[in-house]
Amino acid sequence: MDRPLIQVRGLSLRLGDFAVHDADLDVAKGDYFVLLGPTGAGKTVLLECIAGLHRPQKGEIYVDGVQVNDVAPERRGMGYLPQDYALFPHLDVRQNIAFGMRLRKRSKKETSDKVDELAALLGITHLLRRTPLTLSGGEQQRVALARALAIEPRVLLLDEPLSALDEQTRETLCVELRRVHEELGTTTVHVSHNFEETLAVADRIGIIHEGRIRQVGTAEEVFRRPASKFVAGFVRCDNALRGTARKSERGLLVRVGEVDFQVAEEMEGDVFLTIRPEDVAVTRPGVHRPNAVRGRITRVVDKGAVMQVAVDAGVNLVALIGRRDFQASGLSVGDEVAAFFDPTAAHVFPAH
Repeated sequence: MDRPLIQVRGLSLRLGDFAVHDADLDVAKGDYFVLLGPTGAGKTVLLECIAGLHRPQKGEIYVDGVQVNDVAPERRGMGYLPQDYALFPHLDVRQNIAFGMRLRKRSKKETSDKVDELAALLGITHLLRRTPLTLSGGEQQRVALARALAIEPRVLLLDEPLSALDEQTRETLCVELRRVHEELGTTTVHVSHNFEETLAVADRIGIIHEGRIRQVGTAEEVFRRPASKFVAGFVRCDNALRGTARKSERGLLVRVGEVDFQVAEEMEGDVFLTIRPEDVAVTRPGVHRPNAVRGRITRVVDKGAVMQVAVDAGVNLVALIGRRDFQASGLSVGDEVAAFFDPTAAHVFPAH
C-alpha cells in the first residue's frame, strides 16, 4: 500500500475557543479529502496546522514521509485558499494569480503561460485585467483558486471556499472544483460544514466534532454506515433508533420498543439502528415485507424535489419520498400506512 501523502499523528492544539485533540489523519496522494463538521469543530485549526500557520502543541505532521512541524509554510509545497480569499485589491487578476510565482522567481514567460493556462481552465480569461473589487463572489473564488494552483502545489488546502456564495453559485463551483481536481490530480484537503457540497466533491470524508475526528471513510461509508449517533445526525440519517440486538434464526434482530427489526449485520447488545430516510418506503397498509410496521403519518414537510414524511408506528420513522410519487399515492397527515425498509439498508453500531 502506498504511503499517504499527508499524515497527521496525535495532533493537538488549542487556539482560544477552538481546539483539536489527538487528531490522526491520512490523506492519499491524489485524493479530494473533505473535513466536514459543524461550526467551531476545529476544522480550520487542523487545516492551518497542515498549512504551517500554527505549530501543534503535540503531535506530528508528515508530508510524503517527511516531518514538517518546523518547516515554514512557504516551504511545504502547499497552495492555501483562505475563507475570505485574501486577494490583493491593488493588483489586477493576472497579477494576483502570478503573485506566488513571482515570489519564487519564475521567469516572466513561465509565469505568463501558467496564468493563461489556469485562467482558461477556470473560465476567467476575460477577467485578467479586472481588479478584485469589481468581481462577483464566484469570480473571486475562481481567481483565488487559480492563485493557489499557480505554484503547482503538492497539496491544495481550501478553507470553506464556498461558504460565502449563494446556493446556485456554490453548486456551479462544486462542479468546477471537481473538474479541476480530475484534470490536475492535485491532492486536496477541503474544509466544509455543508452536506451537499461535500457529496459533490469528496473522494473521502473526515467527520470532526468538538476537536476530535469521529469517522473517516468514503461518502458511502460515512453516510450509510455512521460510527456514532453524532455522525448519524450530522449526515442527516434521521432514523437513529436505540435498541437491543440479538441473534435469531432469521439473522440479527434489533428490538426497538415493542418492534423487532431484521438487520443484515452481526452485533449483540445495546445498539443504535440507523436507516437513511431515503431507504424507508411508505405505502397503504397491507404490504408483507421485511421490517414492515403499521402506523400513521404525523408530519409531511415539503423539501422541494422530495417530501419528508414522519410515521408513528410505535417507533418513529422518517422517510424521504419523491414529490411525484408522494402526490400519486394520495397520502396525507393522519392516514394509516405501512412503513418498511430492506434489512440490507440498516446499520447498527454499539450504543455507548
